[in-house]
Amino acid sequence: MLITKTSDPWPAEVVEKGWSHGRLPIPASSEWNEFAKYWEDLPADKYVEKSHGTTRLRRIGHLLARGGEGAGVTMERAPHGAFYQSADINSVYGGQVRTFAPITAETYDNLCFRAALEHDLGLVRQLEGDYPTWLVTVHLIRVVAAGDSASAPAPEGRHTDGHDYVIMHLVNRERCAGGLSRVFRKGGDRPALEHTLLEPMETVVIDDRTMEHEVTPIRPLNATSAVRDMMIIDFDRVKPGD
Repeated sequence: MLITKTSDPWPAEVVEKGWSHGRLPIPASSEWNEFAKYWEDLPADKYVEKSHGTTRLRRIGHLLARGGEGAGVTMERAPHGAFYQSADINSVYGGQVRTFAPITAETYDNLCFRAALEHDLGLVRQLEGDYPTWLVTVHLIRVVAAGDSASAPAPEGRHTDGHDYVIMHLVNRERCAGGLSRVFRKGGDRPALEHTLLEPMETVVIDDRTMEHEVTPIRPLNATSAVRDMMIIDFDRVKPGD
């Protein structure tokens, strides 16, 4: 059975506002449980230092989406590689060539994982037409808070990620206070969106060229620990010759 009370993020909203918020459908039983369990097997993010105020676990994967109208579209796994952001993009981790554990083959083959990728690629193609090749980078991230300590999902604060589009899916949230997401027009003072993602597959789409975003720290809520699991998917045009 599918959860039907959902609303897709709208491409027209992204064009008009630079962002859109919605919720994707999810299976209500074993398929979803199988997908969500992959966040139980994320290694620690070795680039996080104590001063960053976070406990974060992570895997990363890369795909290439090729093709256009009349030729069909393929999405294939790309070789596992490093993740890099410049220092002017990421004030905490920028300038480092970061290497994370790869997403497992089992995850790539999961029906929920593939459905989310296909949805997001379809949305980007509605925005950009039949651009021939996209590099798709997928981050599976768990942020953990324990005791009286807060944990920051994004220690860099308000930021852009340096991509064309960023699509953020909430997968799981347990015993958790905080985690308020804010989206700003670049240079703007007031948030265009201020919302706490609470439901599985609540989704925020951002045109990363025109918008900035941040997430407030999480804390345990009437518990000794809290977790917030996200799947974040970045889209970058691959220019001819790259």
